[in-house]
Amino acid sequence: MSAREQCCGEPTCHRERTPLEWLAPYDGVVVVQGLEHRGATVFSPNHQRYLFARFHYIDETLGEAVQALQPTDEGRLFKPLVPDATPAQRKVLVDYLTQLRFALRTFIEAQQLQDIPRSISGLWSVRNAVIFAQNAVTELRPVYMRGYGSLDADAISASERLVAELTTLLKRIGDYLDKGEQGDLASRLARIDGTREEIPLLKELERIISEHGLVELRSPLESLIARAASPRYEIAVFGRVNSGKSSLLNWWLAQPALPTGVTPVTAVPTRIVHGDTARARVRTASSPLQDLSLEELASYVTEAGNPGNAKHVLEVLVEIPSERLKHGITLVDTPGLGSIASAGAAQTLDYLPHCDLGIQLIEAAGALTREDLAVARAILDGGSEVVIALSKADRLTSPELAAAKSYIANAFSAALGVALPVRAISTLPTHDALISEWFDEEMAPRLASYREQAAALLKRKVGVLRETVIAVLSVRLGAGADRTAQKRLATAQSGAQQVSQVRADLSRARSELPASTDRVRECTAWLASGLAEELADLWLKERVGDSGTAVHVRAAITRRAAEIGDVIAEQLKDCAGKVQQVLANICADPFAAEELPRARGRPIYAADSIPTLTSYARPWWTFGLRRVLIWAARDRIADRMEGALHEQLSVYSTALRLWGVRYLDALAQHFENALAGEEGVHRFLAASPPGDRAAGAMQRDLARLQRWPAREPQSPERTGNCD
Repeated sequence: MSAREQCCGEPTCHRERTPLEWLAPYDGVVVVQGLEHRGATVFSPNHQRYLFARFHYIDETLGEAVQALQPTDEGRLFKPLVPDATPAQRKVLVDYLTQLRFALRTFIEAQQLQDIPRSISGLWSVRNAVIFAQNAVTELRPVYMRGYGSLDADAISASERLVAELTTLLKRIGDYLDKGEQGDLASRLARIDGTREEIPLLKELERIISEHGLVELRSPLESLIARAASPRYEIAVFGRVNSGKSSLLNWWLAQPALPTGVTPVTAVPTRIVHGDTARARVRTASSPLQDLSLEELASYVTEAGNPGNAKHVLEVLVEIPSERLKHGITLVDTPGLGSIASAGAAQTLDYLPHCDLGIQLIEAAGALTREDLAVARAILDGGSEVVIALSKADRLTSPELAAAKSYIANAFSAALGVALPVRAISTLPTHDALISEWFDEEMAPRLASYREQAAALLKRKVGVLRETVIAVLSVRLGAGADRTAQKRLATAQSGAQQVSQVRADLSRARSELPASTDRVRECTAWLASGLAEELADLWLKERVGDSGTAVHVRAAITRRAAEIGDVIAEQLKDCAGKVQQVLANICADPFAAEELPRARGRPIYAADSIPTLTSYARPWWTFGLRRVLIWAARDRIADRMEGALHEQLSVYSTALRLWGVRYLDALAQHFENALAGEEGVHRFLAASPPGDRAAGAMQRDLARLQRWPAREPQSPERTGNCD
């Protein structure tokens, strides 16, 4: 018998009672020391709180101590106490504990004390336990362990790998708790269209993974469920300022969700997804995502409401209940390309978001520029499709429009070596047939093709997960003859250290990223010095006027800031290379290394928000001497621009940090999902064999998965883990 005694003392009763249940009052009148007490309590509310806090402590402390004497195995790696009490001693101690609890209960009833009900969530308590465990893991890092003696290189490496491993596992627990009801994968599967071919297999895999404790496979399963529920197809709209991007998107959404007819803020893409209610969510350098109404959006994404991005907006997300977004479509309204065009550096195009399809708007009556060609080339180089749309076509006659389409198509074909579809559109109601025809002939077929491709990709990935579950169950059952299991067994044994090392590298990169991005703020002097040299060189060219010099200075700012971002990008690229190498060597999914996430959407430095100098003209007293010119330029920049440069570098560093953290998290998630099967095999290698009942259930489920392509009977009811 344990400290949590049977509720009624009968040997057939197995319901456990919590410690506080032992303090529940009896019915009737209690006599204490021969005196009947029926009046109000003599203790104030504060005294009662204090008394109950002490009662809780006494009850729980003694109860846990007595319970620890039981020789039962609760799955703990370390036993808190040696269970050296004899059965007779345990019985007597439990009886004494019962007597003590009776005394406490009697006092509570006699004094009519009122306990304040506990409102602390059990799940909240687990979350706190995870946080404390994460703190304990942090203290296992070499920097802390050196306080107990020096560590050699091997010990440091082993410590870092252990910390990364435990951090990953604790993060999984935290992520699961944070999902709440969304963590119930069976319920989420039930809400998906059950007629789709892959859904029955996903449901079967969910049941098997849950019942047999294959927790390593929950994350890849959840990823597939999310993909099945709403596969994402991202369409980004590009174009110069006032080319009609927002008008096109509002037509797509069939409502005026985005502000039009205004100058947008540079370097702040707006993502538009399906949502149950219309709202905007904005993240700035100084605050997390905050909810706004659509009416408030203009104050963050327009030059009039947020001049020079003074509010330091980093991200904008708009949710719209639109029919055209229901099937996983994400639309991206990108910044106007004026600042990028003025910079003229290829690195600045890194900010373009990764998209499946790019719609590039060019005004039908406007001229084609080399920057237009550079944007299209950047989208194609990223592996995405490009569709050219001539906006504001209502301003041209039919012959003029035909000539413009031919000119644009030939120019893109000659420059890029690929034929791009060119269509004319207008969002005016009088020309609705024009844009509807464009949508039906250019967009609709691509969206249908995307759904087919997404279904085929999902089917393949579900097949990979099925093979993974088969391999893990085979290892669990000791089925060494299974070829897939043997391969996974060898992979798990040979690749465990490589996996741990990559986790350590990713963890280190993530922890060092804030320091790397913080150093961006320290580049103000370097940036100002470089600008002074370039300004001095421009002054030597006497024919360059104020306006031309201003354009060159802004381009130089953007180009040099891109060099700062290149340092962060190289660190991320190095991490991606390590992940790709390990996946190529040991991952069972041959496509995992190829499908590595890309670090796209890199922020750019908003040079347009830097205030102009009073005059870019060369000082008359410099006499054309370069060293004197540099000194004069440095003095002018320090006086007029350095403060703004430092402020914008601070915002840029925050944007780089957010971008880097997101990419590293996506990279780590992809890595964990890809190697979940190997991790499960590795754990089961060291596990004790399952009991007869659990082994029988595993064998039946293994057989079901192995013959799955054949028509299957109704899935069995959940029985719980019988291990």
